[in-house]
Amino acid sequence: MQIKQLEALVNVIDFGSFSKAAEATYLSQPTISSHIRTLEREVGTKLVIRSTKEIYPSHAGKVLYGYAKEILKLRERALLELKHETSSITGTLQIGVTEFSSECFLPEFISKFSKKHEELTFKITNYSNDDILEMILDDGIEIGISESNIEKRNITLEPIADVKYVFITPENNNYIRMQEEETGLVELLKNSRFILSKAGSVLYQNLMRYIASIGLDRRDLNIIASMQNVRGIIEAVRNGLGISLVPDQYITEQDGLLIFGENTDSKYLNRNLYLAYHSNKPLSPAAEVFAQELKREYITD
Repeated sequence: MQIKQLEALVNVIDFGSFSKAAEATYLSQPTISSHIRTLEREVGTKLVIRSTKEIYPSHAGKVLYGYAKEILKLRERALLELKHETSSITGTLQIGVTEFSSECFLPEFISKFSKKHEELTFKITNYSNDDILEMILDDGIEIGISESNIEKRNITLEPIADVKYVFITPENNNYIRMQEEETGLVELLKNSRFILSKAGSVLYQNLMRYIASIGLDRRDLNIIASMQNVRGIIEAVRNGLGISLVPDQYITEQDGLLIFGENTDSKYLNRNLYLAYHSNKPLSPAAEVFAQELKREYITD
């Protein structure tokens, strides 16, 4: 089995056409057909079915297609890594991030990464989770850091870090007493004024899912304010306006605040960050190195 034969199989299946596969690889159609026939002789079965209307893989063809994709990706990564060893990485890397990852996760890593790759520049743009995936599919960005694990065709999502959400309250006698009495979150929410994050944000969505999981809905919250900025929400809580839900990574100074729900194991209060990229398009050298080093640092930890 040769690489060029596996490439032919992948392209024929991806394009659904021998002629389009030939155009994409700058080969003749008879050459593509020859590669497929050679593979079929080697494995002893038909890999590609041709009908009058379409071309599609046999069961064996689907199996080999999956392995071929992995082999071709591995080859690409090996070539890129060898290239990285002998040359510097230049250009501009376009990254899409959510508000949380842009403020609490990415800055430290980008700082260390840029010291190793000084000729590389970055364009980092905030998007919603859904928009990050769409921008990857539309080639607007190469890499995304998302807080959603909702699967989307042609998108690979790899968990890279944990996000913990906690309820914060002002540090006053009322909430000190509730903490000492180990008041439950349902009672806390029903008996407090609540500062809501912006509608549609990841924080808002997780809050709505969590309160639904404990039998409440938005109408059960005594909403005193709605704010867009998480750091602004924290300061409003610190000054006694109400309580709220925030990622605990935002809490760099706890003076004036109490924290509830630290030990809650709800899946809506314990989330992941995901590295997102296109499943079927090779990453640029810069994006490949960025993804490798990001995974090496965080997934290893």
